[in-house]
Amino acid sequence: MIRMAARGPTKTELANAKKYITGSYALRFDTSTKIANQLTHIQLEGLGSDYIDRRNGLVEAVTLDEVKRVGKHIFGGTKPFVTAVGRPEGF
Repeated sequence: MIRMAARGPTKTELANAKKYITGSYALRFDTSTKIANQLTHIQLEGLGSDYIDRRNGLVEAVTLDEVKRVGKHIFGGTKPFVTAVGRPEGF
């Protein structure tokens, strides 16, 4: 997290992440339940009926500078913390 806040991902890391995100999207549509869930999510978020066709292009359009800026925002402010619910052992 410290490295991500300071320098962000490398070009290769971003390319690999995009490849994974775009390549694995089809797996969200391999059962009728998953299809219904995805279509419901798309509708609830107001993404538009053409979102499935546009999605991978939107992912590919993300730039390294944008990812670095967001990484710094998310990971650069404070020390991370852990929230435990219940009675986990070892705490």
